[in-house]
Amino acid sequence: MTLSLKQSAVLVVAGVFLTIVAYAVLILYLTWPISEFSIAKSGTFGDSFGVVTSLFSGLAFAGIILTIILQRQELTESREIFRIQRFEGSFYRILELYRKNLEEIRITDAQSGITYHAIDALNFVCKKLNETMQKYSSFLEDENQRVIYESQLFVEVQKLIRRQARYLGTLQSLLELIERDLPTAREREPYWNIVANQLTSHEGRYLFYSCLVADKEDPLLLLMHRSGMIEERLKNNNISRTHKSLYERVHGITISRPSSRLVMPHPPEEIKRVKRLARKQKKAAAESRRVASKPLEPTEELDHEA
Repeated sequence: MTLSLKQSAVLVVAGVFLTIVAYAVLILYLTWPISEFSIAKSGTFGDSFGVVTSLFSGLAFAGIILTIILQRQELTESREIFRIQRFEGSFYRILELYRKNLEEIRITDAQSGITYHAIDALNFVCKKLNETMQKYSSFLEDENQRVIYESQLFVEVQKLIRRQARYLGTLQSLLELIERDLPTAREREPYWNIVANQLTSHEGRYLFYSCLVADKEDPLLLLMHRSGMIEERLKNNNISRTHKSLYERVHGITISRPSSRLVMPHPPEEIKRVKRLARKQKKAAAESRRVASKPLEPTEELDHEA
């Protein structure tokens, strides 16, 4: 049970009073009987409380020091809470602006005249890039001609995937805010994950190709690498392994492979054992059916002469 401030104050005052009374009773007990009552004797009795006075003076000074330390600790905690609240307020406002800028993206197909919006627009340009690169896939069959395919990929990316300045600028501001206001990777990790979880696979492909052809000193590219957006958080986006390998060589990073391990309800050894047993039972059943369906050979009747 937590005591209130008033209850705590009452207990402290009562404790001090009882301590003084107990000390006075102890002095009277040790000096009883008192043979003379006088001002001088009363002064001596009062001076005997000097030890108690010094004790409470020391405790009072220690209490002041402790109060200052606690107030400083509370002030630090309040500043930390305020810092996180201020950061989160800015973070979610910019995240909302990021989604709004995504919804405002418009891309028109020059051939059909159809206008694609938001995520569909990003999907359209990435799909068109893959369709275009299919024409050059034969160059991948010869290692000496791979350079032609890779060079053409850079050309087509820069022709088809136009840089959406407001969309990418908002994402850059979001990552900069996380890096600037949160000093440690442990604090940044949850917010990097929030940003990554907001990205669809179409956005992931668009960002991948935008960073592929970006300058090595591009601020967004550096933020994407430091936050692990490309290496870890955008690995499940159906991008060609050839394109990922090229990205690794161009920018000197390693992109994690998506995990293909399946979650099973039983240990692999148990599953293998049951499968072997099932095969044996199936083979035995087939053999039994084969024997049962085999026609009987006619038997020769032997005539016994009487």
